[in-house]
Amino acid sequence: MNGRLGNERGVALVIVLGLVALIAAWAAEGAYEDMIAMRRAENFQQLVRATMANESALALAVQVLGKDAATSQRDDLAEPWAQSAPPLPLDEGTVEGHIEDGNRYFDLNQLLREGKPNPDAMHMLQQVFARNGFDPGKVEALVDWLDRDDTPIGPGGAEDAAYYDRSYHVANAPMRRWNTLRKVRGFDDPRLLRWLRRVCTVVPPTGKPVKVNVNTAPEAVLRMLFPRMSKADAEALIAGRPYDSVASAVAGKAWADAAGTQRLSVHSDVFIVYTKAVFGRVSLRERFVLYRDQKGIRLLLRERII
Repeated sequence: MNGRLGNERGVALVIVLGLVALIAAWAAEGAYEDMIAMRRAENFQQLVRATMANESALALAVQVLGKDAATSQRDDLAEPWAQSAPPLPLDEGTVEGHIEDGNRYFDLNQLLREGKPNPDAMHMLQQVFARNGFDPGKVEALVDWLDRDDTPIGPGGAEDAAYYDRSYHVANAPMRRWNTLRKVRGFDDPRLLRWLRRVCTVVPPTGKPVKVNVNTAPEAVLRMLFPRMSKADAEALIAGRPYDSVASAVAGKAWADAAGTQRLSVHSDVFIVYTKAVFGRVSLRERFVLYRDQKGIRLLLRERII
């Protein structure tokens, strides 16, 4: 009898211990889920803060650019909008930002003119490709990506038939983002993309030509526009900045030609605002493309930088 009772007590003890272990596991799992939920809520709150901080930095940039438009007829790298600033402490976090001139590079969408291929711009870019050791035929593939028709523009052209092994079609429209360039046949070469970054950009369509600002363009861009310009010529031109007019910048210069001069300006209408906000574990970097004209400043593009 005592043996039977002892066995029953043993079984009961095992059941109790099992229940205790199960309850403890449930409690641990519940505590972990609660911790994850709290962490998610905290991260979301920090993301909201970071988003608002970046928008505040953007608003400040718009204010600076608006004031600049009201007080200056030219844009150059000595102006307040072009200066860098340290991170600003803000509500248990930091926010920072800087403005880059979108007109200091050649806009690849300028390979089109009114939706059709621009022969002058194509020839210029093909020359630059060849001088830097890249296949100039790739420019034709890029033009086919941008133009409206579905007929290859030349031997290097690439319409839909050339993308048979891809999961997408040719856009037949101007690009809005730089990363779109990677989709174009032949532009998945990292070396080519790194080089292009030094001289080109992508500006979402504005309805007007995007010219290169002679007061902000780097040497490589100036020499791209003017094939006869030497390194010494470019350095001399840069040393003489800022210029109040394109005419004064190219006056008497043997390297200057009409095609390159027509692509120049002394003021900018496209600006890229880079922001970064850090709150706790959240670090949010964003890129805003702004267009400035007589009507004011409008946002062309907002994207998160991964």
